[in-house]
Amino acid sequence: MKLRSFASPVLLFLLSAFLADIALAQDQRVRIDKSRIPAEAGKPNNFVPPGWKIEEQVTGDLNGDSLPDYALKLIEDKPAKKDDVANDRERALVIVMNDKSGKLSRAAVTDKLLQCTICGGAFYGVMDAPASVKIEKGILIVDQDHGSRDVTRLTYRFRYEPDTKKFLLIGFDLANNDRVTGMVVTESTNYLTWVRIVTRGKGKKDTTSRTQIPKNKVYLEQIDNEEFETAALERLHL
Repeated sequence: MKLRSFASPVLLFLLSAFLADIALAQDQRVRIDKSRIPAEAGKPNNFVPPGWKIEEQVTGDLNGDSLPDYALKLIEDKPAKKDDVANDRERALVIVMNDKSGKLSRAAVTDKLLQCTICGGAFYGVMDAPASVKIEKGILIVDQDHGSRDVTRLTYRFRYEPDTKKFLLIGFDLANNDRVTGMVVTESTNYLTWVRIVTRGKGKKDTTSRTQIPKNKVYLEQIDNEEFETAALERLHL
C-alpha cells in the first residue's frame, strides 16, 4: 500500500511534466510573420516572407474571372535534415488573387492548416509528411494524412465568397483506417447543406448515420488542423 501511494504522485508528476513539455513545444512552433507578407505585389515570389520558401505553387481560377490565381504552399527555409535527422519544418499557405490589370493581391494566409514535415508519424517514417494543395473547378482542396497503425486522412474544401472576400469551408472529410483490423470510420461534413454523414465498417454491412449540424460558417484562416482533427476524433470516439 505504501508503494502504491508513493508511485501515484510520481506518475502524476511525470504525466504533468510530459503534458507541459507538449504545451511548450506547441507554443514554440514557428509561425509565419503575416506582417512581412505584402498586400499587393507584382509576382507570386514577392509574397514569400524572410525565413520561408515556396515548396509548391498551384495555379487555378478561384473567383471565376478566368484569370490564374495562386496557392503558395510555403515551408521553412532550412535544411531537410540536420545530422542525418529529419528537421521539423513548419508549413504555411498563402492565397494570391489576380486581376485584369495584372496586379496580384494577398487573399488569405494560414499557418495552422498544413501539417509540418515530421507530422506524418510512423506511417511515413523519415519521409516528409504530405500536405497536398489543389485547385479544381474553382475549389481549393487541402488533403493530408498521418499515423502508424491507425492512419487518418483529412480533406478540406474551400470556395471563394465574393461578399466577404474570404474562403469559406464547404466540406470536410475525415477517414480513419485501422490497418490491423481493417475497420474504417469516415465522417463527411457538407457545410452548404449542414449535413454530416458517418460510416463505420470493414466494407461489408457498413453502418451509416446522418445528422444535422449547426449553421455556423467557418473560413480558411480560422481553421487549426490539429484542433479540427481532435474534435472530429472525439465525436467519432476514436
